[in-house]
Amino acid sequence: MGIRDIQKEETRKNILEHTKELLYKNGFIKVSTKEISKASNVSQGSIFLHFTSKDNLLLTIFTEGMQNIELQLKNILDSNLTRETFLKDLLDVLSIHENLLSRIYKDYFYLDNEFIKLVEQTENHIKNKLFDNLRVTSSSKLNIIDSFISIDAFLSQIKQYLIEKDVVSEFNSVLKQKRGKLIKLYKVLFGA
Repeated sequence: MGIRDIQKEETRKNILEHTKELLYKNGFIKVSTKEISKASNVSQGSIFLHFTSKDNLLLTIFTEGMQNIELQLKNILDSNLTRETFLKDLLDVLSIHENLLSRIYKDYFYLDNEFIKLVEQTENHIKNKLFDNLRVTSSSKLNIIDSFISIDAFLSQIKQYLIEKDVVSEFNSVLKQKRGKLIKLYKVLFGA
Protein backbone atom coordinates (compact mmCIF):
# COMPACT_ATOMS: atom_id res chain seq x y z
CA MET A 1 0.00 0.00 0.00
CA GLY A 2 1.47 3.33 -1.10
CA ILE A 3 1.51 6.66 0.70
CA ARG A 4 -1.39 7.93 -1.44
CA ASP A 5 -3.51 4.91 -0.50
CA ILE A 6 -2.70 5.38 3.19
CA GLN A 7 -3.70 9.07 2.97
CA LYS A 8 -6.97 8.15 1.24
CA GLU A 9 -7.77 5.62 3.95
CA GLU A 10 -6.95 8.11 6.72
CA THR A 11 -9.16 10.74 5.06
CA ARG A 12 -11.97 8.21 4.77
CA LYS A 13 -11.66 7.26 8.46
CA ASN A 14 -11.57 10.95 9.45
CA ILE A 15 -14.76 11.65 7.50
CA LEU A 16 -16.49 8.62 9.01
CA GLU A 17 -15.51 9.49 12.57
CA HIS A 18 -16.63 13.12 12.41
CA THR A 19 -19.79 12.25 10.51
CA LYS A 20 -20.66 9.63 13.12
CA GLU A 21 -20.52 12.26 15.87
CA LEU A 22 -22.72 14.66 13.87
CA LEU A 23 -25.11 11.90 12.87
CA TYR A 24 -25.66 10.69 16.43
CA LYS A 25 -26.17 14.25 17.63
CA ASN A 26 -28.30 15.73 14.82
CA GLY A 27 -29.92 12.83 13.02
CA PHE A 28 -30.02 11.45 9.51
CA ILE A 29 -31.94 14.32 7.90
CA LYS A 30 -30.31 17.26 9.69
CA VAL A 31 -26.67 16.36 8.94
CA SER A 32 -25.32 18.28 5.96
CA THR A 33 -22.21 17.71 3.86
CA LYS A 34 -21.21 21.29 4.70
CA GLU A 35 -21.19 20.42 8.43
CA ILE A 36 -19.34 17.19 7.74
CA SER A 37 -16.79 19.04 5.63
CA LYS A 38 -16.19 21.60 8.35
CA ALA A 39 -15.99 19.07 11.19
CA SER A 40 -13.62 16.72 9.37
CA ASN A 41 -11.58 19.53 7.77
CA VAL A 42 -11.97 18.23 4.21
CA SER A 43 -13.71 19.62 1.14
CA GLN A 44 -17.24 18.57 0.26
CA GLY A 45 -15.77 17.20 -2.98
CA SER A 46 -13.57 14.87 -0.94
CA ILE A 47 -16.65 13.56 0.85
CA PHE A 48 -18.34 12.81 -2.47
CA LEU A 49 -15.14 11.28 -3.85
CA HIS A 50 -15.05 8.77 -1.00
CA PHE A 51 -18.78 8.09 -0.59
CA THR A 52 -20.57 9.47 -3.74
CA SER A 53 -23.45 10.89 -1.64
CA LYS A 54 -24.40 11.92 1.88
CA ASP A 55 -26.82 9.00 2.07
CA ASN A 56 -24.06 6.52 1.16
CA LEU A 57 -21.83 8.01 3.84
CA LEU A 58 -24.51 7.80 6.52
CA LEU A 59 -25.57 4.31 5.48
CA THR A 60 -21.91 3.21 5.58
CA ILE A 61 -21.79 4.29 9.23
CA PHE A 62 -25.04 2.50 10.03
CA THR A 63 -24.06 -0.63 8.13
CA GLU A 64 -20.62 -0.92 9.71
CA GLY A 65 -22.18 -0.36 13.13
CA MET A 66 -24.82 -3.05 12.61
CA GLN A 67 -22.16 -5.47 11.38
CA ASN A 68 -20.15 -4.81 14.56
CA ILE A 69 -23.24 -5.48 16.70
CA GLU A 70 -23.94 -8.69 14.80
CA LEU A 71 -20.33 -9.86 15.24
CA GLN A 72 -20.34 -9.11 18.98
CA LEU A 73 -23.65 -10.90 19.42
CA LYS A 74 -22.26 -13.99 17.68
CA ASN A 75 -19.11 -13.93 19.80
CA ILE A 76 -20.70 -13.23 23.17
CA LEU A 77 -24.17 -14.72 23.29
CA ASP A 78 -24.15 -18.42 24.04
CA SER A 79 -27.50 -20.18 24.43
CA ASN A 80 -26.12 -22.30 27.28
CA LEU A 81 -25.48 -19.31 29.55
CA THR A 82 -27.76 -18.82 32.52
CA ARG A 83 -30.65 -16.47 31.76
CA GLU A 84 -29.18 -13.81 34.01
CA THR A 85 -25.73 -13.94 32.38
CA PHE A 86 -27.24 -14.06 28.92
CA LEU A 87 -29.36 -10.97 29.62
CA LYS A 88 -26.41 -9.12 31.14
CA ASP A 89 -24.26 -9.88 28.09
CA LEU A 90 -27.03 -8.83 25.69
CA LEU A 91 -27.59 -5.53 27.50
CA ASP A 92 -23.82 -4.92 27.57
CA VAL A 93 -23.58 -5.30 23.77
CA LEU A 94 -26.59 -3.06 23.19
CA SER A 95 -25.19 -0.45 25.63
CA ILE A 96 -21.88 -0.33 23.76
CA HIS A 97 -23.76 0.54 20.57
CA GLU A 98 -26.49 2.58 22.22
CA ASN A 99 -25.89 5.86 20.33
CA LEU A 100 -26.01 4.05 16.99
CA LEU A 101 -29.15 2.10 17.88
CA SER A 102 -30.85 5.20 19.27
CA ARG A 103 -30.21 7.10 16.04
CA ILE A 104 -31.33 4.17 13.88
CA TYR A 105 -34.65 3.84 15.68
CA LYS A 106 -35.23 7.60 15.74
CA ASP A 107 -34.56 7.89 11.98
CA TYR A 108 -35.93 4.48 10.98
CA PHE A 109 -38.47 5.80 8.47
CA TYR A 110 -35.84 7.78 6.56
CA LEU A 111 -33.58 4.80 6.00
CA ASP A 112 -33.01 2.86 2.82
CA ASN A 113 -34.94 -0.44 2.43
CA GLU A 114 -31.72 -2.47 2.19
CA PHE A 115 -30.53 -1.04 5.46
CA ILE A 116 -33.89 -1.68 7.12
CA LYS A 117 -33.47 -5.33 6.08
CA LEU A 118 -30.08 -5.39 7.83
CA VAL A 119 -31.64 -3.94 11.02
CA GLU A 120 -34.45 -6.50 10.88
CA GLN A 121 -31.93 -9.30 10.32
CA THR A 122 -30.02 -8.25 13.45
CA GLU A 123 -33.27 -7.98 15.44
CA ASN A 124 -34.27 -11.48 14.29
CA HIS A 125 -30.85 -12.77 15.31
CA ILE A 126 -31.37 -11.32 18.80
CA LYS A 127 -34.88 -12.82 19.01
CA ASN A 128 -33.61 -16.25 17.99
CA LYS A 129 -30.74 -16.08 20.48
CA LEU A 130 -33.18 -15.10 23.25
CA PHE A 131 -35.50 -17.96 22.33
CA ASP A 132 -32.62 -20.48 22.19
CA ASN A 133 -31.48 -19.36 25.63
CA LEU A 134 -35.01 -19.68 27.00
CA ARG A 135 -35.37 -23.13 25.45
CA VAL A 136 -32.09 -24.36 26.93
CA THR A 137 -32.59 -22.85 30.39
CA SER A 138 -36.30 -23.55 30.82
CA SER A 139 -37.38 -26.47 32.96
CA SER A 140 -40.78 -26.67 31.25
CA LYS A 141 -41.87 -26.94 27.63
CA LEU A 142 -42.05 -23.52 25.98
CA ASN A 143 -44.94 -22.29 23.92
CA ILE A 144 -43.19 -20.84 20.84
CA ILE A 145 -45.85 -18.24 20.05
CA ASP A 146 -46.09 -16.95 23.62
CA SER A 147 -42.30 -16.90 23.89
CA PHE A 148 -41.87 -14.77 20.77
CA ILE A 149 -44.66 -12.41 21.84
CA SER A 150 -42.83 -11.93 25.15
CA ILE A 151 -39.51 -11.49 23.35
CA ASP A 152 -41.09 -8.85 21.09
CA ALA A 153 -42.49 -7.05 24.13
CA PHE A 154 -39.09 -7.06 25.83
CA LEU A 155 -37.24 -5.78 22.75
CA SER A 156 -39.96 -3.16 22.13
CA GLN A 157 -39.28 -1.72 25.58
CA ILE A 158 -35.57 -1.49 24.78
CA LYS A 159 -36.40 0.27 21.48
CA GLN A 160 -38.69 2.69 23.29
CA TYR A 161 -35.93 3.65 25.72
CA LEU A 162 -33.54 4.16 22.78
CA ILE A 163 -36.03 6.34 20.90
CA GLU A 164 -36.64 8.48 24.00
CA LYS A 165 -32.92 9.03 24.63
CA ASP A 166 -32.24 12.78 24.56
CA VAL A 167 -28.51 13.33 24.96
CA VAL A 168 -25.91 11.53 22.89
CA SER A 169 -22.86 10.81 25.01
CA GLU A 170 -20.70 7.88 25.96
CA PHE A 171 -21.46 8.76 29.59
CA ASN A 172 -25.25 9.03 29.19
CA SER A 173 -26.46 5.47 28.74
CA VAL A 174 -30.22 5.09 28.92
CA LEU A 175 -29.86 1.30 28.89
CA LYS A 176 -27.58 1.42 31.91
CA GLN A 177 -30.01 3.77 33.66
CA LYS A 178 -32.97 1.49 32.86
CA ARG A 179 -31.07 -1.78 33.38
CA GLY A 180 -32.90 -2.64 36.62
CA LYS A 181 -36.29 -2.10 34.98
CA LEU A 182 -35.28 -4.19 31.97
CA ILE A 183 -34.08 -7.05 34.18
CA LYS A 184 -37.32 -6.92 36.16
CA LEU A 185 -39.39 -6.93 32.95
CA TYR A 186 -37.35 -9.87 31.68
CA LYS A 187 -38.02 -11.79 34.90
CA VAL A 188 -41.74 -11.04 34.74
CA LEU A 189 -41.98 -12.11 31.09
CA PHE A 190 -39.78 -15.19 31.31
CA GLY A 191 -39.78 -16.20 34.95
CA ALA A 192 -36.02 -15.94 35.31
